Amino acid sequence: MDEITINETFSDDDTNILERIEKRDFESYDLLKLKVEAEEISQDTNITELISYSSIKKNLEYSLPHQPEGALRILRDMNCTALLADEVGLGKTITAGIVLRECIERGFVKRALVLTPPSLVDQWVAELKEKFKLDFKIIENESDWENNLVIASLDRVKTYNKELHKFRHQKAHEIPWDLLIVDEAHKLKDKGTVRWEFVDKIQKKRFLILTATPFQNDLMELYNLLHLLKRGHLGTIKEFKKKFLFRGNKRRPLNPRDLKRRLDEVMVRRIRNQTIVNYKKRIPKIISVELTKEEHEAYQSTCDLLKTKYFSCTGSAINGLLIIFALLPKITSSSRSAIESLTKIAENKGYHESTREMAKRILDQYKNLKTDSKMNKLVEIVTKIQEEEKDGTKILIYTKHPTTLSYISERLKPLNLKIVEFMGGLDREEKTNRIKEFKESANIMISTETGSEGLNFQFCHNLINYDLPWNPMAVEQRIGRLDRIGQTHDISIYSLATKDTMEEHVVDLIINKMCCIGLVIGELPIILFNLGLDERREGNRTNIEEMLMESFIDSKNNLSKFAADVDKIAEMIEKGIEDYSNAKTNVEVLDAKPDE
Repeated sequence: MDEITINETFSDDDTNILERIEKRDFESYDLLKLKVEAEEISQDTNITELISYSSIKKNLEYSLPHQPEGALRILRDMNCTALLADEVGLGKTITAGIVLRECIERGFVKRALVLTPPSLVDQWVAELKEKFKLDFKIIENESDWENNLVIASLDRVKTYNKELHKFRHQKAHEIPWDLLIVDEAHKLKDKGTVRWEFVDKIQKKRFLILTATPFQNDLMELYNLLHLLKRGHLGTIKEFKKKFLFRGNKRRPLNPRDLKRRLDEVMVRRIRNQTIVNYKKRIPKIISVELTKEEHEAYQSTCDLLKTKYFSCTGSAINGLLIIFALLPKITSSSRSAIESLTKIAENKGYHESTREMAKRILDQYKNLKTDSKMNKLVEIVTKIQEEEKDGTKILIYTKHPTTLSYISERLKPLNLKIVEFMGGLDREEKTNRIKEFKESANIMISTETGSEGLNFQFCHNLINYDLPWNPMAVEQRIGRLDRIGQTHDISIYSLATKDTMEEHVVDLIINKMCCIGLVIGELPIILFNLGLDERREGNRTNIEEMLMESFIDSKNNLSKFAADVDKIAEMIEKGIEDYSNAKTNVEVLDAKPDE
């Protein structure tokens, strides 16, 4: 039997409704009758159990009852068109995966599309593969839309060509999808955005929206999400405002019980105290590293090189932000990494002669260093953890750079600990083997950023940031490998910060004021989104990274000025966290029982 996709809208807030009535511009009565019959048939399908969950459960490290229960309700009561609004940290991805696998098992779904933020694409692919045995193709170009199971970064595919008046990936709108899943859907709260319009134009028989914050400061955000999900469910805008906004106040609901009843028809939401999930504390430990006089002089010389002497062979200055983003983290990561980077500058004839000469002088400074204070401090921390926690304790060490990774491994070997190295270039099988080795027998894993996405290390509760990315979301991803469902210990987060350098202030900002202040995993991305600091710019840099780098350049190596600029950023973050915390109280209307 051929499938029929219906694109007719029956919204009761259609702005062209009167004009369409006059022109009799509607589909036939037969189409309406077909729609009603299809709805009745779908209601007759009684799903009382999950036929696929027994096989899924084998792949889940932890079985949490609220996940299959939520999936069953979405399938049984909502025909897989629902708003999944579980509180942050309760595993909405797993619940959505159960729904998806069950739909495929029952033959409801053959073509499925998942839209996520860019940072979560790889994680979704890995989770769907490992836990649900589903192979999803990442959308890279137009031809990829021919696959039945696809996943895409919404920010990437929503690109709109204003001159041609069409979306770059309009192919997504030509395909009738059996199921559309949109993660982090709080980014769809504004009906007037290109992002909202892109999702709205997608043909979908079933639609699952995931977000922990259906609205924060404005009930109209909730209306816009529900309008996208199920046209007319909350009435027209005028009807919604009249019935559910107290004297037009967008933050204060009128008739909250009635609103909650209407929401429960299309929404599944659980809060943490309704589940068995128990997240542990993050305990930040910033370790100050005092440099020797010679080390500090080498560091200052490096900063001067990057800010004042970085020229091309023509004598023109190279883009400052590019320098800071590409080279400063490498040179300040470790003495070994600095030597490697400075050697490349000194030997590259593409740079101005004066730049190369200065790089050679700084290179000699690093080669003549008798002490590596930062590495010595790392050895001290590892030794202390091992002594205090005895046998069996595990430590995850992060660095941004492969050269530093090898250097750390070399320096820790005399401690007679079993060490696993995890970096880019490993195939899937080798990655799996090394993760297994870390879990079962190794004491330490040293990893680059490759090991900060999509991996679960709940069996470890000691994290050391040898060097720190200037992007707080990258740091949050590192911590998130340990801070997951199933962690049984509070998490100790050691972050090394060289005293009297830029690093000291950046580490304090990201660790003490952003990543370790009592937020649950998943809340920081929401706060950064609210502040507009999560958008990515040229070179894949986030807004907050650019702010820090520009402050670094503007300070002209004046540490006091840089510290003052970082304090201003911290004040902005603190205000964002305060606003978010206040906004969470607005969502309590979703958590109350209808009869309360």
